Formats: sequence, structure tokens, C-alpha cells
Amino acid sequence: MKCAFVMCAVFCVLCSVSKAQWLETTIQLQTGSGPRALCYNPLNNKVYCANYDSDNVTVIDGAANQVITTVPAGDYPWVLCYNPLDNKVYCANAGIDNVTVIDGATNQVITAVTAGEDPLALCYNPLDNKVYCANINSHTVTVIEGATNQVITTIAAGASPLILCYNPRSNKVYCVNINSHTVTVIEGATNLVITTIAAGSSPHILCYNPENNKVYCANHGSGDVTVIDGATDTVLVTIVVGDDPKAFCHNPLQNRVYVANRYSSTISVLRDSMSGIEESLKPQASSRKPAVTVVRGLPSGAVAFDAMGRRVVSAKPGVYFVGEGPGTRG
Repeated sequence: MKCAFVMCAVFCVLCSVSKAQWLETTIQLQTGSGPRALCYNPLNNKVYCANYDSDNVTVIDGAANQVITTVPAGDYPWVLCYNPLDNKVYCANAGIDNVTVIDGATNQVITAVTAGEDPLALCYNPLDNKVYCANINSHTVTVIEGATNQVITTIAAGASPLILCYNPRSNKVYCVNINSHTVTVIEGATNLVITTIAAGSSPHILCYNPENNKVYCANHGSGDVTVIDGATDTVLVTIVVGDDPKAFCHNPLQNRVYVANRYSSTISVLRDSMSGIEESLKPQASSRKPAVTVVRGLPSGAVAFDAMGRRVVSAKPGVYFVGEGPGTRG
């Protein structure tokens, strides 16, 4: 009980300090009208904000939290992408069918690159220094050379390409086609379509897992996730999640993928395995009484498990879950 009391007291102090810090650093920056996309430039420590209704990009100093300048873009700037090799920021303008290229050092517009109809997604390939732009109404992907700002080629995708995702291990770009219910796989070196993968109904978002070279595709119409092998571009499994999955997040420590399900108000946790099956949606806690915290050694008959639920035979310093072994009593 003494330990519990001390921990609670420390927690309260930390909460108070954290709140004060938030109050000191929370500021309101005046952007343009209808801000809808953000992008970070690590070289110059700047943040860029695309403003959909005012057709411009706000440039923010990351250290001073001050607006540096406002850069003109095209009609209805929709999404941003950063090129670290050439220190450029790309802004896809859905209303005028082009991509504004901004110099990361000078905050000046370098040029506007012609894209397809209604460009809604951008993706950067660091290996070949290329930028990919998905054009939803022309059903194409525009490939832009990062050094010269020239269009290399235009690739035919499926119906209504919506989202792009880069696989650095295999140097491939994946493009979700919402109305053809497919994923187009593009070879980064040659700009050729390798294959087209059947997904679920109305695929909407992609996530790459670098730990196992897999691509996850959330299908908001069918309420499931298509898991794609990044090496072979084949479907490994389709996992049922919640209603209208809309967002992904990868946890590299436990190698898990989180899926936000909009209409069912849930988050599904996908655990990596040979079959790619999801973790149980039931509570993970044991029905037995919780054991005490173990500082050195384990109680007689107890068994330790790591965060992945695997039994630990030789434990290193860390945090483990403790359960009763066979033949013991609570």
C-alpha cells in the first residue's frame, strides 16, 4: 500500500507540471482558410500547412512557432509531400490539376508541375528520387523527377486512385483504387505496373509494415483489411475488423497494426503472425486475481509472459505479465 501511495503522489505532480507546460506552449497560428494537410521539413525545421479554401501554403518556423510566410499554391491544395534529398515540398492542387513545388530553404515556388485530373495523393520514393501523384478522376499516377521537376511518365492505375504508399524494401509504390476495389503495384525503378491486386470493397487507406514487408489495405465498404506480402504482391489474408475502417497506425515495438473503425467506434489491433490473424477483440486480461509486482525472481509456481503473450523462460530486466502455472492455487 505504501508503494501504491507514493506512485499516485508522483503521478499527480507530473500531471500538474505537464498541464502547465501545455498551457505555456499552446498557441494559435493564423493560417489560410480551410487548413487540411500538414508536412514537416526536418532539414530546416519547418512545418507546412496546405489551406484548401485560400489556395496557399502557410510556412511555420518549428523553433519559434511563428508563421514565416504564406506561399501561393494552386486551386484547392489538398495534400503535401516532402523530398529530403532536394529539400522540396510538393503540394497537390485538386482544383487546377497540378503540383506546386516549393523550395524548402527559400520558401519560394520553384514551379508548378502538370498532373492528372483531381490529384489527391502524393508519395515520395527516396531510392529513385521520384514523387508520385495519384489523380482520382483521370485514373492515373503521375511520376515526377525530384531533381528536375519534370514529369517522367504517367501510369494507368485502376478506377479512382485515392491513396499511395511506398515500400522501401522492395522499391514499390502501392496505389489504392477505390472504385475498382484494387491495389495497383508500381515498380519504383522502371515505373511499370507489376500487378493489380484484388482488395475488399472500396479500399480507402494503406499502411506499410517495415518489420515484415507487408502492406495493409483497409476496405471501408467491406469492413476488413487485406494483408499483402510486399515481396510477392500476393494477398496473405483478409481480416474482418470494424465498420468503415478509416485509419492505420503501426507499432514497431510489438509489431502490431492498429485500425480505426469509424462507424463502429472501435480500434482493431492486428498482430503479426504467419497467417496475419487479428488479435482477440475480447479483453486480454486474465480472469485470475492479479499478482503482486515482482522485483527479483518469481513466486513459486508462477509463469512470466512478455507483451506479446509469449512465455518467458530466461527473463531480462523489464516488465512482464505474471500468471499461475499448472498445479498452483490463487
